[in-house]
Amino acid sequence: MALTSARSILIVGLVLVLFTALVPAGNVHALSQGEETDLPSLDTFVRRVINSQAGELRGIYIPELLAAPVVQQPSGDNDFVSPRQNVVTQFNLATRFGATGLLAHNYLAGENLAALQHDQIFYLVYGDGRVAAFLIKEILRYQALEPESSYSRYVDLANSDVLTTAELFARVYDSPGKVILQTCIAHENTLSWGRLFIIAEPYPGISSS
Repeated sequence: MALTSARSILIVGLVLVLFTALVPAGNVHALSQGEETDLPSLDTFVRRVINSQAGELRGIYIPELLAAPVVQQPSGDNDFVSPRQNVVTQFNLATRFGATGLLAHNYLAGENLAALQHDQIFYLVYGDGRVAAFLIKEILRYQALEPESSYSRYVDLANSDVLTTAELFARVYDSPGKVILQTCIAHENTLSWGRLFIIAEPYPGISSS
């Protein structure tokens, strides 16, 4: 019972953190990094982001779509999402569930996530040069009935099921061993109209050290 209660508290924390992190405040704009428009090869990208730290996630590479460094959230700042173009942020609290969470605003690197498809492969790059492949197994899209509320209910756009915030984030992030890419869905003039989750599983046979 204690474990269940602790898990419920953590889920509620995840809900509030993720809402705060991904909903834009005020006028939105990208802080340019002067990135190249052409995607580098995977080998070139690996050489750019490695730092000799074996356990540190340093980049995500999606062939023909995205080659983005991954930054860590500052200590104690679990609602931080990078405001820079072509940068993805690792969501620290997702590791409590044994998952890897990656966040990006939909007006920055997250814009590319909408193009992802089932059975597409992408790669995570670690500080020591290790490359791990993942296969996209689920793509979940939800409308936030109250986009500006931390306690909005969410409608599954695939089947019209309605979930509470806690149910939604437990559904997504209680996924040990999986990678979850998250951004918002824009609709008309509302950048935070919905939420997009891409859930991927390890794809054996391609990863390298």
